[in-house]
Amino acid sequence: METVRNTMDPRIVDIALSAGAFVVFLILIWLLPLLANDGIAYLAAIILFVIIVSAAGILLNQRAK
Repeated sequence: METVRNTMDPRIVDIALSAGAFVVFLILIWLLPLLANDGIAYLAAIILFVIIVSAAGILLNQRAK
């Protein structure tokens, strides 16, 4: 039985994951300075963005094999 994930073009999934990660990044940039010092908040937002994009890429590559 085919599912949507198995039939979707991997490029479209990659673009959707990247767009979602960017939206999360913008939300973190907006919210984290309210909770912490500006410099630490921006650094944490960038680090979390890199982790999310890396994890999504790794999962996408493992599923493609």
